[in-house]
Amino acid sequence: MMRVASLFLHPSLLALGLPMNRGQPMVIAFHNELQLQESLTLEQIRAELRGLGAALILVARGAVFVFQPDDEVDIQGSNIGIRAAAVDELRVACGFAPGAPAHELSLVVLSGGGSVVARHSLLATDSRLALKGLAEALSIAGTQAIGPHPATISRREVVLASLVGAFALLTADGCRPHAPPPSGPAAPPVPINRARKITLNVNGQAHELEVEPRVSLLDALRERLGLTGSKKGCDHGQCGACTVLVAGKRVNACLTLAIMVGEAPVTTIEGLAKGERLHAMQAAFVEEDALQCGYCTPGQIMSALGLIMENRAHTDAEVREHMSGNICRCGAYPNIVSAIQKARLETVPS
Repeated sequence: MMRVASLFLHPSLLALGLPMNRGQPMVIAFHNELQLQESLTLEQIRAELRGLGAALILVARGAVFVFQPDDEVDIQGSNIGIRAAAVDELRVACGFAPGAPAHELSLVVLSGGGSVVARHSLLATDSRLALKGLAEALSIAGTQAIGPHPATISRREVVLASLVGAFALLTADGCRPHAPPPSGPAAPPVPINRARKITLNVNGQAHELEVEPRVSLLDALRERLGLTGSKKGCDHGQCGACTVLVAGKRVNACLTLAIMVGEAPVTTIEGLAKGERLHAMQAAFVEEDALQCGYCTPGQIMSALGLIMENRAHTDAEVREHMSGNICRCGAYPNIVSAIQKARLETVPS
């Protein structure tokens, strides 16, 4: 398998200065004639990328288009031109022959762990079919994520397995001879209902929701229940701003699927205070001036509570070690440690 590092360090990518996040699944696609146009298909691509947490780098018509999951769709792409020779270099680095055949849509899937896990090509005779092919690939990936997955399987592992299956299905379809179109009027498409009914027990209250299986716990809390205290920072489980407690254990809500929570009690920052009376940890953060901009503070407080429940917050060094997954870009770490130690004496694990 080719390591991602070899692609990240390839001169053709370095010269473009593309934004690439380590640990994030990525799709690199090539098509000579694909032209992005405002359409429902383009909006679908953005929605599917967000659900999968994958980035898309599209090389088409002498330009590079870069989509991150939360980016607004920009039909002008990154406005980065790329020479034909550089395209050939990048194709070879991705395992494809230089000089792409006409109408060929070539895709390579990179895992967040650093390997090329799938490499496929299929026939897309015009720009519309190529764009539709990308959208269908991502949609199939999302559909394959439906179903029960053990709690030990991470969201990224589900995403990666789904992407591999998606492109395998599309390749098989591209190799199959196409039947002539029916002479009569086409039947209307049958809508697919992917939503699942779940019950989330949040802050002592049950909420019945109907969500797609790819919806994260963070999005369910913020967008469906209006509990916006948990913040979306990186959306990749690297900053800790979205930390909540599930059955007393701290988790990154952005990497936890809502359907995986089951009936386990969820505690968010909104569930700590009793009316006007702050929780001991909240009060300690205020008294010790353990915040500046405040964006990371809800996640810091929830992670600190989980830390105390784990009975690990004894020395300052232990606090720093076990809070290392929560990033404070303002640098309020000394006061955060002081606040946790202050609250530890007043907080009894439940």
